[in-house]
Amino acid sequence: MGWSLITASGASSLVNPNRANFGRQRVAALDGLRGILAVVVLAGHVCKPFGITFLLIPSHVAVCLFFVMSGYVLTRAWQGDLVHFLLRRFLRLWPVYAASLAVGFIIAGRHPQWTQFFWYPYIDPRDPSTVNPPTWSLVLEAWAMPFMPLIVWAGTSTVYRAALAMLLMLCAGLFYAPIIVLAFFIAGAYFSRKVVRNGWLESAIPQWLGKISYSLYLSHFLVLTVFVKLLGPWGGILCLPVVFCVAWLTWFGLERPSIWLSRRADTIPIGKRLMAQVGGGTSDGSL
Repeated sequence: MGWSLITASGASSLVNPNRANFGRQRVAALDGLRGILAVVVLAGHVCKPFGITFLLIPSHVAVCLFFVMSGYVLTRAWQGDLVHFLLRRFLRLWPVYAASLAVGFIIAGRHPQWTQFFWYPYIDPRDPSTVNPPTWSLVLEAWAMPFMPLIVWAGTSTVYRAALAMLLMLCAGLFYAPIIVLAFFIAGAYFSRKVVRNGWLESAIPQWLGKISYSLYLSHFLVLTVFVKLLGPWGGILCLPVVFCVAWLTWFGLERPSIWLSRRADTIPIGKRLMAQVGGGTSDGSL
């Protein structure tokens, strides 16, 4: 049940990530960890109406680890084709993000701010007017995606290059805080040469939570909001079965098709046209 880190057989090829030979291999332990971290975020939001705020600290740590894991997974899958990569990421991330944001505006009884559906402007999670606070991290992730060549270049060479790049991102964050997210992505890129194993995280329950983690992360706050308004703080606990049902339904009805579509981006007309313009290529089909 312990942790183990195995150097990937293709690790040396990460210096030239266009030829990574293990990019489509999933790391099951990280899928499980992602699911557990989504539950940590959920727990923080369940406890907040009771005035219990100390769990928000591990929730913030969980989100930072999400960024590190994204850097890890995306670097392992990177094939050097940025246009194809961005198209796939849009198809993968946008449907659930947009749906959760739309439902958030409906619950709040507010007219939609349409630019938010395309990750602009930056959403401050501390802003009480935010209709679905977890979406803030998706805005950061979306804006980090065009920097993927930089992330791969900085993270897949020596530890010195990775550390220097992370330090530069942290310093830049003193002037514009969202830039700090790139440091987490670079950290994930650096560790992408390792294969993470953990027996418990690879077991059934963490794997199921990992499968629905993205939908759970973006939908749970909406369900909690409705039940807390109706039933008070205890509504957040009473609605937990509903939270997981909604997350699974979102995964089944929306996220799963978006994953299928993102893996076939080069077969749809717009994908074919884009690929023809950039000379074809392959991308992160495993994500």
